[in-house]
Amino acid sequence: MNQNLLQSRAAGVTAMAAVAASQTGFAVMHLTQSHAVDPVATPVSSYAVTWPGIVLFPASVLALALACAVLAGRGVGLAREGFIRFLLGATSVMLVCAAVFRTGTPESGLTWWAQIHRYTAGAAFVLLTVVAALCAIRMKDADVPDWVRRGTWWATGLAALTFLTTTVNTFLPGFLNGGEWRGVVQRVLLVVLSALVWILVANSVRAMAPVGAVPARITTPAATAAAGRVPAGAGRFANAQAAGQVGDAVPALAGTRS
Repeated sequence: MNQNLLQSRAAGVTAMAAVAASQTGFAVMHLTQSHAVDPVATPVSSYAVTWPGIVLFPASVLALALACAVLAGRGVGLAREGFIRFLLGATSVMLVCAAVFRTGTPESGLTWWAQIHRYTAGAAFVLLTVVAALCAIRMKDADVPDWVRRGTWWATGLAALTFLTTTVNTFLPGFLNGGEWRGVVQRVLLVVLSALVWILVANSVRAMAPVGAVPARITTPAATAAAGRVPAGAGRFANAQAAGQVGDAVPALAGTRS
């Protein structure tokens, strides 16, 4: 993809729209499939096996992958961010795999494609959490708005906590009966990481915004003479300056009355 295109304002707006589309898709799935999917006990990927989640789930995940891919190409508005951009690119790939390979059903069980979905989705969450932590550390001394810095720190803490919780609930469902409420934690994690991506896109757009025009400098006779454009009446002052007589001329002029 063309580097200039990725660094354009249109690319930043596209990434923001992709995050918004992703969240809208997940919201619609929750509203339209509330009778078929239990948001408390079941993972988010359960929406992918019934209508309209069959379409909306991969579309929403791919939209988030697009936002991460744009960020990987244009950066997040920080210095020395090569590794962060690499992680965002890897996150985009993991999200694409999670969208393409559907989760299993009670009838199919944990198939090989369901395992690919599970581990690539988990890898995407891990990578985004690491991105959040690295960005939060880099933003400590960077010239970024305070809301960006605070938002990134909050996203880092919440993402780490919710990811740890959902991991325990997935692999140890009997621990504190976590398997009965793991869906809530997964949904919180999804919202937090989507908000993180939006914050990073917003900071990227801010950092790449065109700098305003530099105000015109006040032209002095000396500067004008140096540029070869001497106005009428300024030649004698310019010649005096060139001859080293400015120091003597200024006091004399100061004592002259019109």
